[in-house]
Amino acid sequence: MASKLKQLWWLMLIFAVCNVVMAVLLYQSSTAEPQEEDVAPIAAKDSYSVGILQSDNLPEQDKMTAGVLAALEAEGYKKNVKLEIIKADGNDKKLEAAAKKFARTKKDMIIAVGTDSAKEAAKVTKSIPVVGVGVMNFKRDKAFADHQNFTGNSDNPPVLNQISMARRCFSVSKLGILYNPQDQASVLQVEILRDVAERKGLHLYEVAFSPDKLAAPQIDKLVGHVTALYVPEDGDVLAHFDEIVKMMNAAGIPIIGEQAEMVRRGAVLSVSPSYYRMGFSGGRIAAKLLKGDLIPADLPIVHQSDPDIVINMKEVNLLNIPLPGDLWQRARKLYLYDGQPARP
Repeated sequence: MASKLKQLWWLMLIFAVCNVVMAVLLYQSSTAEPQEEDVAPIAAKDSYSVGILQSDNLPEQDKMTAGVLAALEAEGYKKNVKLEIIKADGNDKKLEAAAKKFARTKKDMIIAVGTDSAKEAAKVTKSIPVVGVGVMNFKRDKAFADHQNFTGNSDNPPVLNQISMARRCFSVSKLGILYNPQDQASVLQVEILRDVAERKGLHLYEVAFSPDKLAAPQIDKLVGHVTALYVPEDGDVLAHFDEIVKMMNAAGIPIIGEQAEMVRRGAVLSVSPSYYRMGFSGGRIAAKLLKGDLIPADLPIVHQSDPDIVINMKEVNLLNIPLPGDLWQRARKLYLYDGQPARP
């Protein structure tokens, strides 16, 4: 009896070990790096299958996607391109599943709108041509290292232009930034801002923001220490943007917004990309690849050279900011008292 129990115990142990080994193998196969494959020009065909992956349901990304579609149509790729557009709505699992689907179904091309989309595409393929649209830190990000199948355009914010423009209107000698140190994009912003501050002789006052704590006490840390506030595109910070505007206005502190949408909501100004034009640029890059003469590595990562100057005139008047006349004339969009743009 004892020998049978011992034999049964060994069988159960072997079975358990086998299960563990299988689980490890399955996990490794699901998380493995994409296999190294040759990147070839897209073969000519009657109809191309293109997947557009959009990580978030944001106005900026919607504009980029619209620009991509307009450019493809303008370049003659409408009837002969079968598009599949998936919006992940900020859901990481949905984004991962969509990227894997595009790789599994062997799309002729993937157009990745936004940084997260591009990074997810990099995880699943090294052979399918990928055009990244509005990707932060495209050239330096390790996620895209050794990927000859990637090209597109970068969404690195023109921080130097933003600060240079702002200092013509108000003091930025003591510049604050409110950011979540767990947000990689925000950390990149801080690093860029530190470099700009050093070059321009500014004092940078950093306040780390935690979404798990009350917002008001964290925002209040800026008051009395800064002459202006820079707000990066940080989702946790932007969730409290209206409160930030209210408290900064009460303290007489102007806000520089990374993105144009922040100006509509109460920042004084921004120098930021036109997302539609950025998308159009990405669509034209995609069209070049569809012609079949080039691979992504043949096309350099591009930057938008004509960002928009956006100004909130309500804030200018509220904070008594002496706005230079030429800046007013150069602004591509002015928000007036009702919050509506005076110039499209």
